[in-house]
Amino acid sequence: MRSLFINNKSEIRSGFKIILFFFFYFLITLISFPMLLTIVALIMAEGNFNIFGQYYTEAQNYLLSSQIDIVWMIISKSFDLASILVIIFIFLKLSNKKFKEIGLVSIKENYRKFLWGSAIGAASMTVIFFCLLISNNATLENSLLQPNFTINVFWGIILYIVVSLSEEIMCRGYIQTTLYQMRMPYLAAVISSTIFAFLHLGNPNVKILGIVNIFFIGLLLSYMYIRTKNLWMPIGYHFTWNYFQGNIYGFPVSGTTQSIGIYNIDTIKENIITGGSFGPEAGILATIVISISFVIIKGFTKK
Repeated sequence: MRSLFINNKSEIRSGFKIILFFFFYFLITLISFPMLLTIVALIMAEGNFNIFGQYYTEAQNYLLSSQIDIVWMIISKSFDLASILVIIFIFLKLSNKKFKEIGLVSIKENYRKFLWGSAIGAASMTVIFFCLLISNNATLENSLLQPNFTINVFWGIILYIVVSLSEEIMCRGYIQTTLYQMRMPYLAAVISSTIFAFLHLGNPNVKILGIVNIFFIGLLLSYMYIRTKNLWMPIGYHFTWNYFQGNIYGFPVSGTTQSIGIYNIDTIKENIITGGSFGPEAGILATIVISISFVIIKGFTKK
């Protein structure tokens, strides 16, 4: 029975550690998230809810239907990041480990990796954007010469920095590093990328190719992590991939529609090239760009 939980090196098996992580993560979310949503909505709506009404339902409807939805997303994702950090901190403390052992090292010494990851992510999405425009698979509301700058451009930076931090610290940092106990880093990358893709199954307008490409993106981010031995390149890539997709070019991000981008998509054809309502991540064009990125990362991290 002991061997189910403890390996021959007297370590708790990596799979059991990951199960425990998600147990506490979902427990915190289940208990705290409805309370957080209600409190934030009451503050933003200046208490404009019936005190005897259904707070949670009214709060949810208010936030999702208002123009402050991106602010709510930032707050909820920040809470999500805090929950992940607290749980991982406790788990690492129990194993006498530190955050640097899951790749969360000083950005001061590794900012170039973050900047290169950000540049590759931005360039990848820019290539997809222009390919779709040139092929008439997508059209814009505004001209390329008339960018639409709004406050959402700023809010989007904060939102996607938080999202990239939380997902990379969880999937690449904790899960992938924990799976290294198997002494098979590339198998660990496959498993962590599968979990990463699985976490997107509940997104709006989900498509099979979208989930496959998210798995593929997960492999690319894992490859960056393996090659650089820290999280800053995958965090940078993840940040600009999402930010340029949504707040610059106005595409849906993993099925989630953005409020306003610098450019806004007027029409996008529903086909295997574009990804349609799920966004470029469900298109074959993204598959090609991600594949090329593996070659770029291999060359960039050759030393």
